[in-house]
Amino acid sequence: MTKYSYKYDLDKLESSKEISYTIMFGQIVDSMITVTNYEYDNDGLLKKEISKSDFEETPSLVLYDYNSNDSLMSKFKISSEGDTTLWDKYEYFPDGKKTVFQRILTRKIDFNQDFVKSMADKKLDTIQTVNEYKYENGLCKSMTEFDSRANPINKVEYDYDNDRIQKATFISFHSSMELTEKIMYYNYSKSKTQPDFYSLDLNKDTVDLCINEFDNQDIVLKTEVFNYGQFGNKTFYENGKEIGLISIDKNASFKMTESYSYFENGDLKETKSYHEELKNTL
Repeated sequence: MTKYSYKYDLDKLESSKEISYTIMFGQIVDSMITVTNYEYDNDGLLKKEISKSDFEETPSLVLYDYNSNDSLMSKFKISSEGDTTLWDKYEYFPDGKKTVFQRILTRKIDFNQDFVKSMADKKLDTIQTVNEYKYENGLCKSMTEFDSRANPINKVEYDYDNDRIQKATFISFHSSMELTEKIMYYNYSKSKTQPDFYSLDLNKDTVDLCINEFDNQDIVLKTEVFNYGQFGNKTFYENGKEIGLISIDKNASFKMTESYSYFENGDLKETKSYHEELKNTL
């Protein structure tokens, strides 16, 4: 369970606090407090987030960089170990800001190890991925993922009808060969902004599936299945906000259930997360 609190100075968020508890058999067996402070420049633009947990010696940072027009151009996340875990670059188009470059350094999870211990192990994956986005007339036409040696490993190409994405083709690179892994199709019959989708491999087998349910125009449930049913999510909504999630990972024999509550101003108030091992994943 994680509880959140916030401190504001007029309309500026000064600090936030997360207090997380691990509870087993009704008893608190572990807890962690993370405090984040926010710093602004003379123009009121957010320049830095400084987060420190009670078990860390040094804080983690999020740094923001702006151009002469006060438009955000890049964002960096630096872990308490000094690793740059995220680097985003942005460009601006008629319909707003878009990511054109993204570098990610992810946490390494050993599925042969206990999940809680693996998450507590702060090793980062040695594979650093870089994503480059290409745009045409303000629409993202492709995203290419590169490995740490700048070799392309995956690519997604997008097709549109006017400004709505209709199809995404997922391609993997093997030496000098390109292999189409799957094609994803989008359906806007229920909603113009939150489409259903499904993807098929070359054998026409369903790889991924997403079905949204609405009450009038408000989404109330999103059901997602990925990688031939190995991963699945059910996300519940109320008044446009997520209020719950059920997530299953058959590869890790793991199930997670989460619930969320909010303050009246929309700030996140509390999350509750329940983890359990799946005994039968057939």
